[in-house]
Amino acid sequence: MKLNEIGEIGLIQRITNRLNSVNQRTVLGIGDDAAVVEVSGNKLLVITTDMLVEGSHFIWEKISARDLGYKSLAVNLSDVAAMGGKPLHAVVALGLPSSLQVEDIDAFYDGMEELASRYGVDIIGGDITASPSSLVVSLTVVGEVDPAHLVTQAGAAEGDLVAVTGELGSSAAGLAILLNELPRVSSPARELALTRHLRPQPRVEAGQELAATGRVHAMKDISDGLAKELNTIATASKKMILIKAETIPVSPAAAAVAIELGQDPLPMALTGGEDYELVLTFSRGEWELIRTICQKLDVPVHVIGEVMTGEGVFLEKSGVRARLTPGGYSHF
Repeated sequence: MKLNEIGEIGLIQRITNRLNSVNQRTVLGIGDDAAVVEVSGNKLLVITTDMLVEGSHFIWEKISARDLGYKSLAVNLSDVAAMGGKPLHAVVALGLPSSLQVEDIDAFYDGMEELASRYGVDIIGGDITASPSSLVVSLTVVGEVDPAHLVTQAGAAEGDLVAVTGELGSSAAGLAILLNELPRVSSPARELALTRHLRPQPRVEAGQELAATGRVHAMKDISDGLAKELNTIATASKKMILIKAETIPVSPAAAAVAIELGQDPLPMALTGGEDYELVLTFSRGEWELIRTICQKLDVPVHVIGEVMTGEGVFLEKSGVRARLTPGGYSHF
């Protein structure tokens, strides 16, 4: 069987099925945004790894070295945030083509340190090796979370509201601009789209504060697209999720780019990915609390649906319900 036949999700499940947990300190292994390990009675370690490969995750000619360093750390911080964790340390492994300029490596670390200093993260080590052609970046971030504040993808309950922070589709719009130029897109929309794609803002404070309420039942960061993250929550929680098209917060940048491309902006918001916003579920009566916390942090938040008995994810548009397949980004 070839990888493009089994797919990313199938491969992860295959690997998960063959690995047995033998350490009693492993609280949560493969499958969520991060792994969780017990180290003391009052704190859990949150550990996540992400790899960015030239040609798959970024085009070297379309991103500055500084922005690549920034984004490489941001995507990992977003995973920790989705678990309610506080990021602490990072290690960086690089596969470097020999033709790469040393000054580019300096700029890469400048970008990482810019974001690391904002959240009190120390870069404490890593590895460097030669790569025959493509630049490869792999980061591991370690954080911590109070056991009572840990939020996973598997806790969505019947009757929960489903909400997302921010707006969706900006990053996909930014990628479309990089690939197609689209000169008629307005300067404000262009700037927003490119900034969100090249320098995403992980919701670190929001993730921690929302989780600390103890009222969030499930949460994920939106890295591979809202549709895929919702399907993951629904499957892990053994519930059905219904969302309404008119409530999806489509970014103005995504709308502008979609018009230029002659497309509906909604799919860009649902499956574009790399928004690094949070999608979360909570009891209906907790909406005012959730809204107040996000308002205090100047983070927009929108209710987009609800959790129900059943399975799968459904999108309701103009009174018609249709199954919303995972879509989004897949590596194979």
